[in-house]
Amino acid sequence: MFRGRIAEDFKLSTGTFVRVGAVRTALLSAAPLLADAVIAGENRACVCALAWLNTAEAAKLLGQEPQADGDLVTDETIRAALARALAGHNAAAGSAARVERLLVLTRPAGLDAGEITDKGYVNQRQVLANRAALVELLYAEPPPAGVVVSERTA
Repeated sequence: MFRGRIAEDFKLSTGTFVRVGAVRTALLSAAPLLADAVIAGENRACVCALAWLNTAEAAKLLGQEPQADGDLVTDETIRAALARALAGHNAAAGSAARVERLLVLTRPAGLDAGEITDKGYVNQRQVLANRAALVELLYAEPPPAGVVVSERTA
């Protein structure tokens, strides 16, 4: 069974090992509003994610394009639905699988920026490096506007 790329896996600051492929798959299963996600948290206290919307699911929920502010989707309906989905995902997950916060990005991963591999997969490390400022927003205290926080931890 394929469990993801070992090079993507990391440890939290607590020493807990995070299997990125498993977390990503579970998150996308719990949140059909998301098309794809990149998992962050290496040497941090918790797991967070940068994600992209599934436009078909967003259109079903909203009946229109979601509101955005620059690089981030800020639509309150989308954010509330994702906060509930995070809470559902986290209810049965240990610390290595819980996704505490996420940001929904408007700009897709770019081939020219090295964020997409030759095989068409998202290059996790490159997305995290290219969008380091957005990763910092995920871990800011208190969470800034636009950051989706799990209802359970809000």
